[in-house]
Amino acid sequence: MLEITNLVRRIGDNTVLDDLTIHQARGEVASIVGPSGCGKSTLLRLVAGLDAPDGGEISIGGETVSSRSQVVPTHRRSINMVFQDYALWPHMRVGNIVGYGLASLNRVDREKKVSDLLRLMRIETLAERLPSQLSGGQQQRVAIARALATDPRILLLDEPLSNLDVQLRTEMRLEFAELFRTLDTTVLYVTHDPLEASSFADRLIVMRSGRIEQQGHPEALFSSPSSQWVAMLAGYDVRLEVARPRRDDAGYIGDIGGQEIRFDFPSHSSIVPDAEVLLMLHPTSIRFDNDATDLDNRLSGTVASTLYEGRQWRVSLRVGQSQFSVLVPFRCAVGDELSFCFSSKDAATFAT
Repeated sequence: MLEITNLVRRIGDNTVLDDLTIHQARGEVASIVGPSGCGKSTLLRLVAGLDAPDGGEISIGGETVSSRSQVVPTHRRSINMVFQDYALWPHMRVGNIVGYGLASLNRVDREKKVSDLLRLMRIETLAERLPSQLSGGQQQRVAIARALATDPRILLLDEPLSNLDVQLRTEMRLEFAELFRTLDTTVLYVTHDPLEASSFADRLIVMRSGRIEQQGHPEALFSSPSSQWVAMLAGYDVRLEVARPRRDDAGYIGDIGGQEIRFDFPSHSSIVPDAEVLLMLHPTSIRFDNDATDLDNRLSGTVASTLYEGRQWRVSLRVGQSQFSVLVPFRCAVGDELSFCFSSKDAATFAT
């Protein structure tokens, strides 16, 4: 459906997109996640026809719409875009905003289409209001209803939740998941929040410095990050340096602060003699349970600092040369020895 092939975009001496290739099937929801400046919004503008590439091509339904030699105008691409600031016309009422692009329909069909969209977005009681009379979440729903009105082949969303508070963002993630299941529309969704991106996406595309760092199903990507950078983005905040990594009959073992641990290592990587290995864990993989016999690793560390965060304590724990922060369900004091355990299968490991 959407084919992005070897796409390049330069601004001055800066290469914003560098040989980017994405193949998106019809009806697929793909979320692009990455830090500010990685090229996410530039990619959306190129797909929408608001900018022209310096190399590569973009095709929709087999038709080339962007290349160095031609750019099909936005209105001929059957694409709609929801911007970060929603861009609602302040002088128009909600019903008119949603129906703005339906001038080709007769009045009865246009009113029915608008009514159906308002109902789909759960804002049917707001048809006569002005944008200034709406909350942020309501404005967002209006912007999406307007984007869906013309039945676009592709729906682009550029960080649509960034202006909402934390609770409303969580609620809208659930609504998006339900909405995208209902639609038969190809969706390209941009965000800097990996949790938001993975909430409803069929595929997660991680970008960094204009390139794709990793892509795949969200569950696979979060469980098997391909690099330290992707692991950090996925929330693997616990970093442990493994000394003397070596093989035995059951796999790999090594030392952390003089304590032996067992770990897995990617088949496509290799450990050279005298190398060190970085072991990264998501905090939720750590258990403070002395009876956790199902986990194959147990370590102890020294509490360096504590901070009460309501029902839990955030503890800075020092293990050998490594120090990390983790939530603990019980009170402990600076200087205490604290044991924890984890499964080698939950750890991401990288040669350093």
